[in-house]
Amino acid sequence: MMDLATLKEQAERCRRLAKQADPFTEQRLLDLAREYEARIAELEPKPSAASERLRKDET
Repeated sequence: MMDLATLKEQAERCRRLAKQADPFTEQRLLDLAREYEARIAELEPKPSAASERLRKDET
């Protein structure tokens, strides 16, 4: 299993490569970057309900 830093690096690498690719490959690379981001979202710690309320109160 990849750690968060590796997943973030892979997503960024896909985006960087996509900028130089043909349209089909660009789309596949961007899709892959989104898959990495979905895995990142699952692994990143979620803020507690109390933290969310504090953040809302600050705005």
